Amino acid sequence: MKYFPISPEQMENRLQSLGYSSAADLFRSIPESLRVRTDARLPAPASEIEIRREYQPSEAAPIEHNFMGGNGHFHYIPSVIDPLISRGEFLTAYTPYQPEVSQGSLQAMFEFQSMMADLMGVEVSNASLYDGSTAMIEAAMMAVRVRRKDRVVFADSIHPEYLETMQTYANSGVFETAMVPTDASGRLDIATLKETLNADTAALVVQSPNYYGIIEDIASIKKELEEHNIMLIVTVTEAMSMALVKSPGGQGADIVCGEAQSFGVPLSYGGPWLGFIGTSQKHMRSLPGRLIGEAKDMDGRRAFVVTLAAREQHIRRQKATSNICTNQGLMALRCTIYLELMGKKGLRRAAERSARFAALGRQLLREQTDLKLKYPDSPIFNEFMIETPVAAETVFDRCMKASRVACGTVAGPNQLLVSFNETMSPEAVKQWVLSVKAASK
Repeated sequence: MKYFPISPEQMENRLQSLGYSSAADLFRSIPESLRVRTDARLPAPASEIEIRREYQPSEAAPIEHNFMGGNGHFHYIPSVIDPLISRGEFLTAYTPYQPEVSQGSLQAMFEFQSMMADLMGVEVSNASLYDGSTAMIEAAMMAVRVRRKDRVVFADSIHPEYLETMQTYANSGVFETAMVPTDASGRLDIATLKETLNADTAALVVQSPNYYGIIEDIASIKKELEEHNIMLIVTVTEAMSMALVKSPGGQGADIVCGEAQSFGVPLSYGGPWLGFIGTSQKHMRSLPGRLIGEAKDMDGRRAFVVTLAAREQHIRRQKATSNICTNQGLMALRCTIYLELMGKKGLRRAAERSARFAALGRQLLREQTDLKLKYPDSPIFNEFMIETPVAAETVFDRCMKASRVACGTVAGPNQLLVSFNETMSPEAVKQWVLSVKAASK
């Protein structure tokens, strides 16, 4: 039997129909002496995260606290998502060949596009891509088509796995590449950038927050590109940052792309992932994948259609903007449900908590340990890099063995990339500091 709660207005109407003025009147047949005031002993309301902590003891979990980041981030996922996403009509992630018949799926993709475009700060978003790394490559190839140039410059502070994907495409001759290093602050080196750019460059690709967790100065980078009419592509591996940091599109990015796993997609063994990409309306026809639009049917009712489908699955191969046919529809639906449940306020609150715990972790690390921050004064969102006096793998193994704390992602022989999220507590951050301190001796 399904249970659907009713609103206060519905409750009042039903009480009036029974001739009662309040819910307490329903129990007036019970003598006053036998009634117990249960509300006086009930605890204060708790969030779902707090309830999970109470009923899912951390002692039973292989990892008590997860501080790993980089290309996959642990975030709160509302429990209602799983039963919704498990409905039979959603289980096929493949593109329907008569998409207009699937109005529910099209509406979900339309909502996905709308919310992601808002977060990216762009006018148009497509209806999902495979993952963040291939989304970055799709963005680079899109810039090559728009500018009709075949040279793309990449920041070396982009996630190494993304750069590996880039190299795979570059080796096949899709485009020429050049790299720009970081400066002493961990940001893109503007001086080297000026020397690297030339008339054959179609676009510059940067990641923000970058692989070191540092927020790039997108507006300043954009100014350097305007002289050569070079497009700016910003890729985002931590989608949660867009709820707090000024949107890349709002700072001048021509194309925004990245990985939306943080929005309701659980971490697993190598996936699943969810790529996204957005741009301005004038470049809309160069977008890869598909675009869902809103229209009206013959009776004037609201309807949804595939406005743009430029994949080789739909049109002649030589005219396709992408040869990746997977659209990750099921993961995009998870993302849509997550964003709808969280809302603007909830999403921002989660981002603020993540940033606050990262700031606390950096502060306690300075005050209580001798460990060095790789870029101690640079602006961050929820991640930063630390340098360890012993091998980073050793520090990780010791932390797991001693306290079941996954203290960070091993990013180098003596480097840990540490990530913080909204599910943590000040006590968890303090435990992390003590664990890393002890494991580094």
